[in-house]
Amino acid sequence: MNTLPKVLVNSIPKSGTHLLLQLVLGIPGMSITPKWITSIDDVQLSRPGFVGPAHLPCVPGIKQGIKQKKIKTIFIYRDLRDNLISLVHFIMKNQFDHPWHPYIANTLKTHEERITALIKGYEGLDRETGKLTVIWNIRRYAVDMVEWLHDPHVCAVRYEDLVSKSNNDVLMKIVDFLWEDLTSLHLGKDEIIQRMKNNNNPRQSGTFRKGSVGDWKKEFTENHKLLFKQVAGDLLIKLGYEKDYNW
Repeated sequence: MNTLPKVLVNSIPKSGTHLLLQLVLGIPGMSITPKWITSIDDVQLSRPGFVGPAHLPCVPGIKQGIKQKKIKTIFIYRDLRDNLISLVHFIMKNQFDHPWHPYIANTLKTHEERITALIKGYEGLDRETGKLTVIWNIRRYAVDMVEWLHDPHVCAVRYEDLVSKSNNDVLMKIVDFLWEDLTSLHLGKDEIIQRMKNNNNPRQSGTFRKGSVGDWKKEFTENHKLLFKQVAGDLLIKLGYEKDYNW
């Protein structure tokens, strides 16, 4: 019997998807799917030993499909304020022709305006292209993903824990989630965790910029903080990054 799991690495975009992928792919026998998973019915996930990256929302059909297909899902999340800062730089770099780039990079002229737009969202005709631009606010961007934290069949991990130098506990949590019995791998947990760490190379990720924790504190203005609290302050509390609105 094949003991390798079918694994879905799911995330809010810009939350460390490639970092988690590299760590899981460090486990012997695991391989990445040829492309991103856009549907739980994707046949790429039908083979044991394959790891598929995705940004799938927590909705009943997807949850049911994951359970029925016996897919092991690891959900990685991050402080949404750092998430937003990473997103604005990603859009400006425009490595993959991001649909929000024309408005964010060309219509808006300052970094402060761009952060504001990603917090509040925007819908209107772009002055330069004449096309309708719809930018989700940070709440809509993340709210359907946050609910994965409440799914008992999902292993949820924090980006900040994975990038910590003392990340053995969270790596152990991932290994224990993927395997009830490690004997078929012929490796102890310590060896598996070391192989996961050895496979972590941020520079091999096409979307890696800095991977910092807490950059939002340097880039948010007081107005940004106020807007964020109004739009998605409750999500920070649900995710465990704040206890209240006094930040």
